[in-house]
Amino acid sequence: MSKKNLLLVLETVLLLVLSSSPLSCGSSHAPSQATPRLTTSQRLDTGSPGLPLYCPVFLALDQQGNIYVGDADYDKGAHRARIAKLSPTGQLLSEWHVFTVFPPGRAWGPDGIAVDASGTIYAADGGDNTIKKLSPTGQVLATWGKKGSAPGELSWPEGVAVDAQGNVYVADFYNSRIQKFSSTGTLLAVFGNAGSSTEQLKNPVGLRVDDQGNVYVADLRNHRIVKFSADGKFLVAWSQADSIPFSSARDIAVDRERNIYVEDGRNQRLVKLSPTGQVLAIWKPSIFKDGMFGVVVDRQENVYVVSQTGTGSVVKLSPGGAILSIWPASCHWS
Repeated sequence: MSKKNLLLVLETVLLLVLSSSPLSCGSSHAPSQATPRLTTSQRLDTGSPGLPLYCPVFLALDQQGNIYVGDADYDKGAHRARIAKLSPTGQLLSEWHVFTVFPPGRAWGPDGIAVDASGTIYAADGGDNTIKKLSPTGQVLATWGKKGSAPGELSWPEGVAVDAQGNVYVADFYNSRIQKFSSTGTLLAVFGNAGSSTEQLKNPVGLRVDDQGNVYVADLRNHRIVKFSADGKFLVAWSQADSIPFSSARDIAVDRERNIYVEDGRNQRLVKLSPTGQVLAIWKPSIFKDGMFGVVVDRQENVYVVSQTGTGSVVKLSPGGAILSIWPASCHWS
């Protein structure tokens, strides 16, 4: 199954999952330990090196404006999974093949990616229910997490974000919550639980943290963007733009002015909101007609978006929404 269709399948079985696995998690928990297990980097997939991209999903940026692509494709026997590091002009700088292969040889990572100020990379490995910590050169330094619903455990981690102190936030998809870890894997807090009220989440996917430590969540099944304080207190939610409700928005980005960029893929549009939720811009280029996924914004307010049209691509937009570059991929859609 391709990444393009994965979340559609997850949405189909969601009600069964929630009804058979009631989840209860308070707005916060006392700190507990998630002991990292050390590992070493190794190539675990059959993907060939170089460009084009395989099938991009999530994106991240470092302090120099380089783009990190969660690049994975499993359909039609491809079994390719890596993190690809690109320059702002689309040149391939590095690639790392470090993700788990499951019988019969299928890898399920990477999902969300984040890069801290030192260049350390944190990546969610959804099928393995772990977070991988990589050095700036791609060596796996530590791995933590295991499948479950207890604090510190994960059930398909998706988005990952890092704050200014180096703490790591993880969107815990099936557990419908956000977990906050130290950079070494110690659990610091948990917030959100399954539901549709103001402080609840229903399958969070994309995740960002602004310069004040506020946490923004793409709340997939509630069709909204939720903003929490650094300690997990609900602040506000946005569920529409231009009188059109968001529809399964899966990722978000936040710029230096705290404007919010919403990947509203089912509506085939990218929406820019002010910090108070006012619509600043809506972009609907034809290259988004078959959907989108990851989105990030650089210091110059250029926006990078994963398009799922054709065989996929990463699209670079100007601050005004003009297409500057298209970096092709070779997705094998089902």
